[in-house]
Amino acid sequence: MQFFKRVMALLCAVLLLGSGGAIAADAGSAQDPLLSQSYVRQWEQMLREDRSARSIAAAFPLITDAERSIEMQRVRCGKGGVRQVSVPMGARIALSEGDTITLLSGAGSFQGGGRIDLTAGEAVSGSDAPLRHRMLIPSGSKTTFAAREACLVSLTGTAVLSRYADVPPEVWYGAAIDYADVCALMNGVGDRVFAPSSTLTRAMFVTILGRMAGVREQDYPGVSFQDVEGGSWYAPYVEWGATNGIVNGMEPGIFAPNSPVTREQMAALITRYADSAGFDLPAGVSAVAAFRDAGSISGWAFESVERMRQTALLSGDPQGNFNPLSGATRAEAATVFMRLDATIRIL
Repeated sequence: MQFFKRVMALLCAVLLLGSGGAIAADAGSAQDPLLSQSYVRQWEQMLREDRSARSIAAAFPLITDAERSIEMQRVRCGKGGVRQVSVPMGARIALSEGDTITLLSGAGSFQGGGRIDLTAGEAVSGSDAPLRHRMLIPSGSKTTFAAREACLVSLTGTAVLSRYADVPPEVWYGAAIDYADVCALMNGVGDRVFAPSSTLTRAMFVTILGRMAGVREQDYPGVSFQDVEGGSWYAPYVEWGATNGIVNGMEPGIFAPNSPVTREQMAALITRYADSAGFDLPAGVSAVAAFRDAGSISGWAFESVERMRQTALLSGDPQGNFNPLSGATRAEAATVFMRLDATIRIL
């Protein structure tokens, strides 16, 4: 009944706004913040997302809450929508305009910014997060949710969760690490530690690429390189790469799995993967200018680096250099995988 009343109230508001009535004239004022046209549009979106969440629950009626959470995460990776996740104590979530958060269990608080309590239908400013109240971040506002104890939350929009103490969710790579974590592409290196500045090895990078491609480990039991140990965690992914022409050795028969993956190697691996999968990567509208240090890029990698530049999947440093021989960091790898996945899904 309560949900029905809210739907009817929303429809009335839409009609009034669309007809240019008296209420619409004062919409968005300090006295009437919930009837602005932008809020009505957001409420409509929230209702659609409510239906999306209910459809997931209806489609999987016999699975556990944990399994349903995994399914919602899968939807997040592939199609977006509602994301229901567990949040460890001490973790933080960065929320911005249009995002919503619902605390389903546990305890947490907000730091900075205003919120609209869609459940109660009022603007709020207190720091405590009420249970089972859907909070909308209004226009021009940002806030952070901090878990005081282990929580279960429902998120929509561009909310960024960081489970790691060394990854503030507001940093430039925060969303990418959230993506890599949710999609099970990358894991932390210890108790709530991600090590974003650490260099990725060649074995790690190919493994992440294979995970994104949906490689089944049992399909690649062989070993093509003498320094790749059969049965190791990365062996099936390296074999997948070798079979599909994605990886080459550093020299005949040598893969060098523990060597750092350089930025130009990363560009070559991504380009070969796209070619092997038949992805025609489009030129990016925000492609950066030619790299100032283009002359230092290895001949075998130059075309791949150029394609990464033109598709805006890889960029240079603030000085416009690509730094082809520098090791790719875990933060950089997470970012490029998120961009690549977003590009592939629109092809």
